[in-house]
Amino acid sequence: MSGLAGVETEQRGTRCIVTVRGEIDLSNAKEIFSAIELAISRDALDLVVDLSPTTYIDSAGVSLLLRLSERMQNRRQHLQVVVPPDSQVRAVLELTGLPRVMTLVTTLDPQ
Repeated sequence: MSGLAGVETEQRGTRCIVTVRGEIDLSNAKEIFSAIELAISRDALDLVVDLSPTTYIDSAGVSLLLRLSERMQNRRQHLQVVVPPDSQVRAVLELTGLPRVMTLVTTLDPQ
């Protein structure tokens, strides 16, 4: 993984939680996508991508989330993206219309 971002994964029952720390941009979006894909088990029903500690996202990061959403739908798995309401990342995602195609929540549900 590049020095811009780190990916941490955690399995909670049938839920896979992936936390992305740092920046998501053209230089590392493919690596992050691959890391997330490797973290998702076939028996996972839900994928939660926690962008709370993400400080920056560009169009490559938005594209990553769209591809991930499509992949999850094809597998009949649910995707949820955690982004705090006052985050610059949330402003970018809302500007692009992402909330119309995937679930954005403000906090990680402790399930």
